[in-house]
Amino acid sequence: MAVASPSISDFQSNAKPPGADAFALLGLTPTFEVDVAALEKAFFERSKELHPDRFANAPAAERVVALSRSRALNDAYQILKKPVARAEYLLAQSGVTIGDNERLDPAALMPILEERELLAEAIQAKRIAEIEKMQAAMQATRARELELVRDGFARNDLVAVKRSLILLRYIERYLEACDGALDEE
Repeated sequence: MAVASPSISDFQSNAKPPGADAFALLGLTPTFEVDVAALEKAFFERSKELHPDRFANAPAAERVVALSRSRALNDAYQILKKPVARAEYLLAQSGVTIGDNERLDPAALMPILEERELLAEAIQAKRIAEIEKMQAAMQATRARELELVRDGFARNDLVAVKRSLILLRYIERYLEACDGALDEE
């Protein structure tokens, strides 16, 4: 007995079209505080439902829709599983965007830029132990800044969240430089 391929319409109520709200795609409440286990469970459950292989025998149009929905689900998961990406997404959903050339208070940015110069010197001199120590210190700074993001969302202070996210971009680049230097060794 042949098993019929599911129709994409069978999943219409469980999945939103591409571009839909990332939280809605995963059936989660929009919030910065995401239960990672619930996120993963929702992702894997919906992945099974929407996997393009389930539509292998469906008409071409339905296969394209299934692929699109699967891609949207994967994109939503990638955004929501990372705190910084999730915060930027929530901020954008609230109408607050972060441009490429955002200004930041020099007093907040200067320590990071000074640390970046010290890191460049340590990388050039291949002082691995020093790079590891600097990386650990910046990871602690990143954790503190993420706490400020969490607090900003709790207070609905989107200006503070935006400020922290801009600073986190600099921190992330610093940590990427550390990773790159340590990967070479």
